[in-house]
Amino acid sequence: MDIEIRTLTEMDIPQAMELKDSLGWNQTPEDWQRFLSLSPEGSFKALRGQELVGTAIAYVFDKVCWIGMTIVKEGCRHQGVGREIMKRCLEHGAQTGCSLIVLDATRDGVSLYGRLGFRPEFLVGTARGKVSRKAGQTDIHPDFNIRRIEVKDLDQIVSLEACALGAVREALLYQLVKQNPGRGFVCNNSEGSLEGFALHRPGFHSHQVGPMIARSDEAAELLVQAAFADLEPSGTTASVMLNVPMNQAGMQKIIRTWGLKVEPRLTRMFRGRKRLHAREDMVYALSGPEKG
Repeated sequence: MDIEIRTLTEMDIPQAMELKDSLGWNQTPEDWQRFLSLSPEGSFKALRGQELVGTAIAYVFDKVCWIGMTIVKEGCRHQGVGREIMKRCLEHGAQTGCSLIVLDATRDGVSLYGRLGFRPEFLVGTARGKVSRKAGQTDIHPDFNIRRIEVKDLDQIVSLEACALGAVREALLYQLVKQNPGRGFVCNNSEGSLEGFALHRPGFHSHQVGPMIARSDEAAELLVQAAFADLEPSGTTASVMLNVPMNQAGMQKIIRTWGLKVEPRLTRMFRGRKRLHAREDMVYALSGPEKG
């Protein structure tokens, strides 16, 4: 197949949305704009003539390359398109000095990424369904205080997420907070220290809840309650989606109380040197499969 790999631009968003829609994914045009803003030089498209037949985005945060939005149009799969666009992402990671490359692979992608040197780490599940806010749903906990997130909280949430992930994603968190003002909560303990945070934003078919980082199940449960209660007025329902590490048993227990179940759908894979100081037990929900 005669394929050319070029830089993805804002002009490509309508075609990229069509590719994404064919898979039923939850990203919006605003998400694509944020992807391009975060990684203008790491955003790639595969062209067959003038037709966009593939996408992939390689974000670099703190010398870690996160690869997401890897899509190949149906009818063009198993013909080398995915391999070529992935090679460009890997080149971008190498050029920017990344020692670790991470992605969340669909079932079909695991074998491709395995051939490119990626190793599986853990399963990532998706919880999707409708939740109903009930009057007085949010619990009051004597040791914690929940309030709506503010710009002044950004430095603390960047530090807390860096502790969990072993990488600083300041640019991502700043964009999520500033593009979605008021859509998120922080949990502080009685001494005022940050115990966790949760962000949420509109998706194409469901509200995306995440990232969510917490030091304990108790803090995470209060953040889930606050986020879900924030989506719709009392007495109505909201469609929600969360991406949760399958090894996060505490989060699975929390969302089961809302009638949601986490179904394993993705495999977290990595290539390179793992960061040993990460606290992955603090990761309760991902920002999304497109960027971990």
